[in-house]
Amino acid sequence: MDRNGLDLIAADDPRIESIWRALEAQAQPSYFLTWGWIENWLAALPAEERPSLAVISNGGEPAAAFFLAQRRVRRNFVLQSNALFFNATGSPRHDEVAIEHNGMLAAPGARRSLSGLLEMLPAEWDELYLPAIDRYAFDDLGAPTSPLATRYKVSLEREVSAPFVDLDAVRNVDGGYEALLHPSTRTQLHRARDIAGDVEIEIAEDEDHAMDIWGELLRLHARRWASRGLRGAFASSWFEQFHRRLISSRLRHGEIQLVRVSSGNKTLGCLYNLVSHGRVMFYQCGLASLDNPFAKAGYLCHAVAIEHNARAGHAIYDLVGGRARYKENLATGASRLVWVRVQRPLARFSIEENLRRWKDMLLGEPAPGAFIGEPLLDPKAA
Repeated sequence: MDRNGLDLIAADDPRIESIWRALEAQAQPSYFLTWGWIENWLAALPAEERPSLAVISNGGEPAAAFFLAQRRVRRNFVLQSNALFFNATGSPRHDEVAIEHNGMLAAPGARRSLSGLLEMLPAEWDELYLPAIDRYAFDDLGAPTSPLATRYKVSLEREVSAPFVDLDAVRNVDGGYEALLHPSTRTQLHRARDIAGDVEIEIAEDEDHAMDIWGELLRLHARRWASRGLRGAFASSWFEQFHRRLISSRLRHGEIQLVRVSSGNKTLGCLYNLVSHGRVMFYQCGLASLDNPFAKAGYLCHAVAIEHNARAGHAIYDLVGGRARYKENLATGASRLVWVRVQRPLARFSIEENLRRWKDMLLGEPAPGAFIGEPLLDPKAA
């Protein structure tokens, strides 16, 4: 391994686990960068889709790491590009797991320069795509006079809010969680509690219990999306099997939280949360369709889960990114996630940019930041 540089290690190399676990222990990242998630991701991917591990060393010791996939992509039926993907595969089907709070796994104090990282990448690349990274994952991202901005074309394709609830604040405020909410949200939650009556929370304690809640979550989720004439997130068998395997392998480690909230003998909803380093990350849900529009099963389920996790001693309840207004209403704060594309200053990209502007003039504005003919890789945004 290079003493001061970047090495690429094949996905089946047994060294990957020890390198990743050692850095994770120091970095304490989001669940999407824990070994529990990464191991499941690598195991679920077809062999030809598995990315390499990029390891940056300092003095012969791993100081930072991330996964790097390489694909030859075609856009606009003409432009070809040698693209790299940061902690992703570049395959829309397999990137539908849509990680968030993406970033480089780095030891405390490690240099987090994106331009420095680019200089270490293998020579033959045209563009690098970094999905759903924390807005401040790299020190030079957004700095207008940095080498990153002057040497490369940096496109911010998308930026979203990632709302969260500060569970320390929930524990310490008089009146509990509801005291932290806007009065209108508090009123809606009070009304929903009155309609539901006594509400109980159930947390899966073993695999059989987890799969029982999981099965109900899938049914509720599919039913709600079908009522809108749409397919739900779990319509893909690969996607559902990915999460079924994750639950089976990581529940016993305390990393999976499957929640059922009920009133009497009726389930109001089921939540699927991921847990690491004091952060509980909401991933998906299945909610009952209730006749009363003021019942708000989603508000109730999250409020009960937030209060449970505050009592359990966790630090953050992360509602993750997306466009849902209810997340902002239930949150006490928010971070920012960005989807970034970095391109070398190549003539083909200038041509593509001119084509995009010409198309905009003829047909109107495309989706913010989108490249012509290429969807944003964020299946959970809907």
